[in-house]
Amino acid sequence: MSIKEFAIYGKGKVGEAVAVLGKSLGIASRTFDDSDGEFSAGDFDLLVPSPGVPPRNRAFSGNNAVSELDFAYRYLPKGFKIVAVTGTDGKSTTSWIAYELLRQEFGDDRVFLSGNFEIPFSETVRDIRERGLKRGYVVIEVSSFMANGIGERMESLERLPAGERNGAFMADYTIFTNFETDHVDWHGSVGEYFRAKMNLVRHTKTRVVAQESLLEKGEFPNIVRWYGKSETLKDRTDGETIWISGRRKYRLSQTKLKGAFNAMNLLAAACVANELKICSKRTVGYLAGIAGLPHRLEFVTVKNGVTYVDDSKSTSAQSLKVALESYAGKKVVLIAGGSDKGDRFDRLAGLFASTVKHAVCIGATREKFAGVAETAGISHEFADSMQEAVAKASQIATLWETVLLSPGCASFWLFQNYLDRARQFVVAVHSIPDSHVAIRTIPE
Repeated sequence: MSIKEFAIYGKGKVGEAVAVLGKSLGIASRTFDDSDGEFSAGDFDLLVPSPGVPPRNRAFSGNNAVSELDFAYRYLPKGFKIVAVTGTDGKSTTSWIAYELLRQEFGDDRVFLSGNFEIPFSETVRDIRERGLKRGYVVIEVSSFMANGIGERMESLERLPAGERNGAFMADYTIFTNFETDHVDWHGSVGEYFRAKMNLVRHTKTRVVAQESLLEKGEFPNIVRWYGKSETLKDRTDGETIWISGRRKYRLSQTKLKGAFNAMNLLAAACVANELKICSKRTVGYLAGIAGLPHRLEFVTVKNGVTYVDDSKSTSAQSLKVALESYAGKKVVLIAGGSDKGDRFDRLAGLFASTVKHAVCIGATREKFAGVAETAGISHEFADSMQEAVAKASQIATLWETVLLSPGCASFWLFQNYLDRARQFVVAVHSIPDSHVAIRTIPE
């Protein structure tokens, strides 16, 4: 007998999208979260938790929780192919580049950007169904939270009304950008974090495009196409030139993207374009028009001769490392810190010493960043809000210098999300009073 009502755990965007998709299929739902006192997971035949709900939460006590990816995948028309992108860092930019390549090749009405990219997969599937579309592509950024539960408790899923597909979520292509320590607080260990990423790899049917640094991380299936910097690889980049299948195809300087890290992101997306038989000559034209990802080393303005850069998408030590490396040979006033996911920042001390003039530390990890600054021998101070952080940074930065917001952490508690963090940064920057010189010396 089909399920008439199911539970959703989590009242954010994903929960809302699951509820709306369910309603469009004629399935009622009830939504809960940790604030609801009366709740028993076992009272329902099926429960869909939002990706941010950790596996130790009471939502999983009924052994009936299925992932949002599995739930929505059941109702995605079979003519759609899925390009999934995961990794510790670079997945947002790589997803954006892949989406733009496919959109320009196949058309706006046939290509969708989804997942961790602020558009839940359930919302994308409902949109596709409402438009009556049968064929196309979905580029989906998949976080470790999203990948963690794929393929589990499928017997509960089978009680849903029949859909377009059976079984667990399966990507046609997956890009695995890299892996570094992150989200230990949620997964419980680095090993569990990697297992979640590999769960997506195992749920890929055509090709996995993986960065060469992952070679020694674990057992990969034989459908892997490796890419990286090594000259022995057919798909590689030296930070400027990009080789695909052993042939020189693209140059970073022919695009609007900058930095060796973007050459790597472009390379990964170009490998998928190659798998999809997109003409490389057309790809050159497509790449020329692709701008950088919003809130990823995004120029904001120049105020009083100081440049302000928004890198609010930086949510890990690795992404902060990439941001600082892009300023090699320069000195920035850095605003960093946020929620504590168990990430390691001590390995950044060398970069701090060579690239950071002064650090303004915010959020739950402020003491950790202060420790890095002390090890690096640079000055630092604390701020309790973005307004205060920007004010302090602007008083330290002098002519031609850069104030860089690159938190290296998620935004929980202090901000609603990384978009809210970026918005507050921009507002604070534009509220800086006009002056011609720094009005404060670096704190002792």
